[in-house]
Order: sequence, then structure tokens, then C-alpha cells
Amino acid sequence: MNRFESMDGGLLVKGVEYSVGTSDGKIFNKIVYKGTKNFGGKNMMCFETENKSQVTINPSYNSFTIEENGQFPMPEDLNQKGE
Repeated sequence: MNRFESMDGGLLVKGVEYSVGTSDGKIFNKIVYKGTKNFGGKNMMCFETENKSQVTINPSYNSFTIEENGQFPMPEDLNQKGE
């Protein structure tokens, strides 16, 4: 029997910067993955912002996670009209 090691399956690396989107359309740019914490029997993904604020995301509401190599475009950047 294989031991279940982590909720994220090793997809996220601690200390690496990501842009993360949630199912309600919110995008968190340039947040650093810190690991997971158990809350109410569910593993939550924990991140930290540039100004040291904590962001905790329920994996059920995670839409996408992109490893940062620069600035991720915001929706308003993609919807420019008349240019």
C-alpha cells in the first residue's frame, strides 16, 4: 500500500512564487507557497504575499496555479478595446 504524502501531489514547491486563481475569479499574483495546513479535516494551501500577509486557499476552490516568471496578465489586460 502506498502512503499518501501530500494533498497537492507535489505539484507546488515550497518557497516558489506563483500566481493563483480561485473559482470566484480572484487572482493572487506573486504569492510564495509555504505548504499546507490542516483546517477542519481538510488540507489548505498556504501562501505569503510580498508584504508578508498570509493567503490560505481551499484546494476545492483553486482554478489555476502558474509558476511566476514575470507578471501574469490580469483580465482587464486581455479585454482592451479600441487598441
